[in-house]
Amino acid sequence: MPVVANTLKTYDQVGLKQDIEDIIYDISPTLTPFTSSIGTGTASATLHQWQTSELAAVGANAAVEGADAGAAANNTTTMKTANTQIFTKVVQSSGTSEAVEKHGRDSDLAMNVAMKGKEMRRDIEHAFVGAGQAGTAGNATTARQLTSAQNQINAATTNTAGSNRTFTEALLLGTLQSVYEAGGDPNQIQVTPSHSVVVANFAASAGRERDFSTGTKLVNSVDLYVSPFGECSVVPNRFLQVNSCLVLDTEYWSRAVLRPMQTINLARNGDSEKKQMITEQTLVCENDKASGLINALTA
Repeated sequence: MPVVANTLKTYDQVGLKQDIEDIIYDISPTLTPFTSSIGTGTASATLHQWQTSELAAVGANAAVEGADAGAAANNTTTMKTANTQIFTKVVQSSGTSEAVEKHGRDSDLAMNVAMKGKEMRRDIEHAFVGAGQAGTAGNATTARQLTSAQNQINAATTNTAGSNRTFTEALLLGTLQSVYEAGGDPNQIQVTPSHSVVVANFAASAGRERDFSTGTKLVNSVDLYVSPFGECSVVPNRFLQVNSCLVLDTEYWSRAVLRPMQTINLARNGDSEKKQMITEQTLVCENDKASGLINALTA
């Protein structure tokens, strides 16, 4: 149909109002499964220390009637240490940027404080289970670093290899057995998103009971893994180191906080407002044989 001559069209109009939704959409992941699963304690120094102990191995125990008591065999403790790590974010906004009207937020400074707080939580999760940090005391030019979970688990409950291999149920069962034999009772298996698909496929093995549907819902996941060594919830973690799987007894993990999360108003320097968000904490594996690690896995 032809357009009537001299019809005013939007292409020719000047001064049209912008159509901007008054909301900001963000799907960045903020769940921190490891940090949310463990306890919280207090640190009082940058070098946090705790002790572990264990009973002697079982063995034959029979004494001759009337025999002397013999030599003592005392149990001792082992001192463990971890350095605190400083996590920080800075936000700054000019006076004008705060004064002008904006879509989706009243204050860029307030919005950034909220967003940086979420980023800090993700950074802490990354340090705990994603970065594979060995830990360092730091110095005047090097930042202190905490020791990541993977580097605090005992070699006796770690399943490793010289090159990356496929994640299998046999690897998982072997690690669960190692932890159980060491005295642990794991309650959680943390896996990467891709490995959670592998675990879901465990249920496809012959002889397994599997619920394919509930009404019109198709179910293909494993959120509770029951083995001869107990029940473990299966928890996908987006921030987990890509080549690893953690078999955790969450009762024996905590974070020791030297400085809780705080937002500090920094001194003004001209026409802007600046804030620093900061916390200092470390990761504590209260007993390194209570959990297990499978590493050297293909992604």
